[in-house]
Amino acid sequence: KKVRHEPKSKVDHHGVPYTPQTAAADVEAALEVVAGRWKLVILFHLFDGARHRFSDLERAIPGVSQKMLTQQLRQLERDGVVRRFVHPQVPPKVE
Repeated sequence: KKVRHEPKSKVDHHGVPYTPQTAAADVEAALEVVAGRWKLVILFHLFDGARHRFSDLERAIPGVSQKMLTQQLRQLERDGVVRRFVHPQVPPKVE
């Protein structure tokens, strides 16, 4: 007997009919968000759920440059994957 996953609903949360093509488009969109040499490594270090400062990530990922780490974090923030917290204090503290 074959076992297949059948979605409970034949439409997604936007009301678009579920088809293999729409599923493939969703997978492609997800892959675009994490595409990048360092994004998956950054996310791996953030999986513990704790807040990390930039310098913590920089030490945890020795092969990445400051510029590249900044770019990748900004892209992840833009895509809604990570959040940036700025504490109102002197000197400024960002997590």
